[in-house]
Amino acid sequence: MKKTIPLILASSFLYSVTPAMAATGNMTIEQRLAALEKDLSETKKELQRYKDEEKNKQAVYFAQTASAPAPASATASTAKTTPAPAAVLVQTAPAPGAHPSKTEDVSSMSMKDLSKFVKDEIGFSYNGYFRSGWATTTNGSPKSWAIGSLGRFGNEYTSWFDLQFSQRVYNENGKSAKAVVMLDGNVGQSYSAGWFGDNSTNENYLQFSDIYLTTTGFLPFAPEADMWVGKHQLPKYEVQMLDWKTQRTDASGGVGIENMKLGSGKLDIALLREDIDQYDRSLSHSQKLNTNTVDVRYKAIPLWDKAELMVNGRYAMANSTDTQKENVNDNGYYKWKDTWMFGTALTQKFKNGGYNEFSFLMANNSLASSFARYSGSSPYIAFNGRYYGDHTNGTAIRLVSQGETYLRDDVIVANALVYSRGEDVYSYETGAHSDFTSYRAVVRPAYIWDKYNQTGVELAYFNQQNKNQYGAKFKEAGYKTTLYHTLKVNTSMLTSRPEIRFYGTYIHALDNELDNFSFADEKNNQFAAGVQAEVWW
Repeated sequence: MKKTIPLILASSFLYSVTPAMAATGNMTIEQRLAALEKDLSETKKELQRYKDEEKNKQAVYFAQTASAPAPASATASTAKTTPAPAAVLVQTAPAPGAHPSKTEDVSSMSMKDLSKFVKDEIGFSYNGYFRSGWATTTNGSPKSWAIGSLGRFGNEYTSWFDLQFSQRVYNENGKSAKAVVMLDGNVGQSYSAGWFGDNSTNENYLQFSDIYLTTTGFLPFAPEADMWVGKHQLPKYEVQMLDWKTQRTDASGGVGIENMKLGSGKLDIALLREDIDQYDRSLSHSQKLNTNTVDVRYKAIPLWDKAELMVNGRYAMANSTDTQKENVNDNGYYKWKDTWMFGTALTQKFKNGGYNEFSFLMANNSLASSFARYSGSSPYIAFNGRYYGDHTNGTAIRLVSQGETYLRDDVIVANALVYSRGEDVYSYETGAHSDFTSYRAVVRPAYIWDKYNQTGVELAYFNQQNKNQYGAKFKEAGYKTTLYHTLKVNTSMLTSRPEIRFYGTYIHALDNELDNFSFADEKNNQFAAGVQAEVWW
């Protein structure tokens, strides 16, 4: 096509202008220019006719190619000769004199089929998530407080993002391999500059959260299972309304098997490395401590109609050097204690499209310490990568209910309810040998105007009380009310995005004895108004 068009243009132009050139002896300059313009216009029309014919041929050819099943013997080398996927967008040439609409400029197989073509034939996908928006208050800049206990609507003032790139690198004889890289991070909403850096006051940061190879079909004893190697972890289970995870095992590297059939369910198992900074009692010196974790999940166990169960276990252990052991014994470094967590999760789906997840978890030592946090309560083995404190053999439990349901066709409600309790555990707020009890409740009912509009309110309350080893009690409590209207693409609150939220939020801190938090001007309350967008793709 690229070579044919210039030849047609050249030959057509020369053919058309030759008679005119022969007659130029009796023509004025104006007449000569007019003749050349006429010939050029006719040449352009003829060139366009050839282009339309070529487009028509390509559109038919690629439509047939995209709809035909790929042969079983297709290899990566044959994929390299596949025509460019952009050609799928070529429109069949319109009839003479027709004026196609804009919607007809793209064929019926356009974006959906193009996306499928790229994922299936080329093996590339790009997925992501972000939230961002604008907000202000009646008294200065807005502040977030206790998101992990009071809910997210009207209580988030940063722009978080996830970007995942995936490329299939092998697909033959029932075996496939895929390379995955995921980046995530934060962009501040306070300043216009968004430079990334390692300054401690910088709101903007970026990390490689995943970089691994995953394969299917390479395990003789479990050809259906996925095996991965690299920086990755088993799937996270999120309490979406509170922005923390019931299941999360951070890793700098590891190896895992997922979705291996075992009895009526499926088995996930991984061996993961996560080194931490082990501190001394002055918190001024640290040493890098190697830790490894075994994470096991037996999931998708069918129970009754639309219900399934997961059972999970996790154990983290240290691999200390002789020097590190000496620092613990002689130089006042906090002693590492192995930590474990186990539990169950029951998911019940409803006929109307909603669902609810009920989970029970128990943990000891540093994992129990994470249960004691009123905000950001994901089960970490250290606090922001720092290990310190006299961790005892006490335990903590956590009960969680979360999900959404339709009370009527035009009314939906989401919930996140959490009860936590621990005895003789280390608390990052009240120290060793602490007891704690915590209640959190977030309920979000909404009226569904139509598929694209909802108006609702998010009501949240939490109350946590800690008692230290000397018997002193400390209380943290507050509530939040958010009135909002959302522009949506479906009626589900928790599973449909993109979403744009217009909101007004009132937060009141009733007690702040664990963190001494206050809003602007040392006030215990804040009213904020704003708009936020959240999207995943």
